[in-house]
Amino acid sequence: MTTNTARRDFLGRLAALGASIGLLPAHTAGATTAAAAVEDPWMKRVTGTHKVVFHSHMPTEGLAIRWAQTFLDTQKTAYGIREQDCTVIVGLNGRSIGWFFNDALWAKYPSIGEVMGTAGSSANPNRNAIASLAGRNVILLACANSIRASGGRFLAPEQRTDPERARAFGDEVRANLLPGIEVVPAMIVTLQQAQERGCRYVYAGG
Repeated sequence: MTTNTARRDFLGRLAALGASIGLLPAHTAGATTAAAAVEDPWMKRVTGTHKVVFHSHMPTEGLAIRWAQTFLDTQKTAYGIREQDCTVIVGLNGRSIGWFFNDALWAKYPSIGEVMGTAGSSANPNRNAIASLAGRNVILLACANSIRASGGRFLAPEQRTDPERARAFGDEVRANLLPGIEVVPAMIVTLQQAQERGCRYVYAGG
């Protein structure tokens, strides 16, 4: 038996032994990994070549909303890229979710305007911009964790320490989101999922 033949026989026996005790190559083991059992509805809308997610957790005057508009406008006017070739996501959590509240909620709770830096406003100043983005097929995502915690941020200071009042406010927020808003379980996970699907991450302040 030649040296090369003996070496091949040895390597073959070694590979067989490794397979029998579970020492499979990493790429083989990975091939059996199951896909996620649950997919949020927004995931099916991630298409096209140019994909981006704008994220903010502080009001920052609605910077994530404005940048989403600028992205689509500039891609079209400067580069001739069609909107259907883009996926744009606006993901808001923390205090920034106040931009997703409808006018009825803003009018009922003046403290919302104070938190968002627009004291005295009884209507959401970004509502028209958000409606425009929804009409352009922009994916608008609000964090469920932030909605649950919103009573501690948006209620008047003297009401924030009442657990029942804070919980009720969170339920009220869910019922008073602007049209086109999708609620996701946790924004921190959603941002990772968006990047897995090819979206570039842009931090829009906060």
